[in-house]
Amino acid sequence: MELDYEDSEFDEESEKGDDIKETHSELYPLGIIPDEHTLQGRNTNYICSLEEEVANLKPRLFTTEARAVRAEQKEDEITREMSELVELRVRHFSI
Repeated sequence: MELDYEDSEFDEESEKGDDIKETHSELYPLGIIPDEHTLQGRNTNYICSLEEEVANLKPRLFTTEARAVRAEQKEDEITREMSELVELRVRHFSI
């Protein structure tokens, strides 16, 4: 699999986490313990919702990884340029 590390459509997303919703679950509202069939249905729905959340977060993960790679590449480029500048300065003052 080859990742494209260039800017992507996901780079425009908010990084504040505005699109992440916190949910609170109540397993047994009003103290009523559901029967086995109801529990299985709830568990299935919960698992499906978790799978959906994971699927929705995967593009953000890939985007974040791509940003990290680009940042590392920029850091390497800046380090290389600084080394060249230091070398030029040393040459200039040693003449």
